[in-house]
Amino acid sequence: MKKSFIYPVILFFVILALYAPIYGQAAAKNADSDGVLFEFRQKKGESSLHISTIEEEAYLNGRLNNRTQIVNRTATTVTDTNADGSARLHTHYMTTENYLMNVSGRHLSWGEEDFVNLTRTKSGEFLNPDNDYLPTVQNVPSFPKSSIKPGDSWRASGKEVHDCRELFSMTDAISIPFTAEYSYIGDEIIDGVKLNVIEVYYEFSQGVGRRSAATGTYAGASGFAQQKIWWDCAKGDIDHYIETFMIKMVDIMGMTYTFKSAAHGEVLEYKSVNDQATVEKLQERVNDMALENINITRGQKGLTISLENIQFEPDSDLLLPSEKEKLEKIGALLKDYSNDLLITGHCAERGTPKSRQILSEQRAEAVASYLEQLGVRDSLHIFTQGKGSTEPVASNATEEGRKKNRRVEIILAD
Repeated sequence: MKKSFIYPVILFFVILALYAPIYGQAAAKNADSDGVLFEFRQKKGESSLHISTIEEEAYLNGRLNNRTQIVNRTATTVTDTNADGSARLHTHYMTTENYLMNVSGRHLSWGEEDFVNLTRTKSGEFLNPDNDYLPTVQNVPSFPKSSIKPGDSWRASGKEVHDCRELFSMTDAISIPFTAEYSYIGDEIIDGVKLNVIEVYYEFSQGVGRRSAATGTYAGASGFAQQKIWWDCAKGDIDHYIETFMIKMVDIMGMTYTFKSAAHGEVLEYKSVNDQATVEKLQERVNDMALENINITRGQKGLTISLENIQFEPDSDLLLPSEKEKLEKIGALLKDYSNDLLITGHCAERGTPKSRQILSEQRAEAVASYLEQLGVRDSLHIFTQGKGSTEPVASNATEEGRKKNRRVEIILAD
């Protein structure tokens, strides 16, 4: 019940500001003495990373069902630009629930993934998304084409899109239009940087008349969103933001599903290092350190450092001292890059599939914990996953092959 109850609307609590940052280079520039002109100025090849943390309470028929911390990682790249200032964007979403980290000290597990490509105008309007369910909040923020002064307000239309196919047995996305109220309330100096402060608020309500396969058991929704954005003109994107949300959904039987959330987020510029030049550079440095059984390659999710035949205590996740020394040297290399880390554990075919899966997760966690202890990354920028023995790189029929499969990969995530 928990999965079907929460996940369909999980992205609602992050994407209000998701495309505000970008993703590419957005700019607010001094247009004239009358105010500031805000517009997105996107440059092909530029990328940004948005990390948001959401504290969510979910209610079923007015009674608290659960509390969850959700972390969303969203990486966007400008893939093309047009003469009118619009740009084509590619965004990768990853959503994970942070429950286990709070309870047991574990790191974030790499979670649900999805993608969308769309065009965004320089004023913030979204066009032609190729995913019917993303982005969840569209056209926020949107800016007027004229200059804005502190104290000015404006209105712009937007839309929420929710994937509730499982929750309401429906075939289509829920699409709810709204009108957002914006206010440019002034500027603040934070850590020596001048930031423009913008407040956003909107309410929405929708009812469904005639039932169909498209709407399933969905009967309607209502809610609001309120956000405060600190916009960095020098960087040309969001610096950080805070927000609160509430959405209440109801089905044809009168069951209500209510989500209340408080969130905060940051936007980071990042550069993909998943290229052959970086592979060769890092491999050379690893060879100079006389580190054995380490291979560096380009991977699907980012540049991959594979620690083959990594040594633990037998059938455990306790690193041997020799492996800690190796990780200390690898950690020093990783500090030269700002990308998030994805630690993936792999096993040889020994024991049951379930035991191999658990052990691979535990070993990934052990490596992640040691890298965090070394100060390589904090807990919000390191993720883990276990693959059991499902992705071998060599035959398990020989001891040499099993050594290669008994590995941990450190991925500098795109």
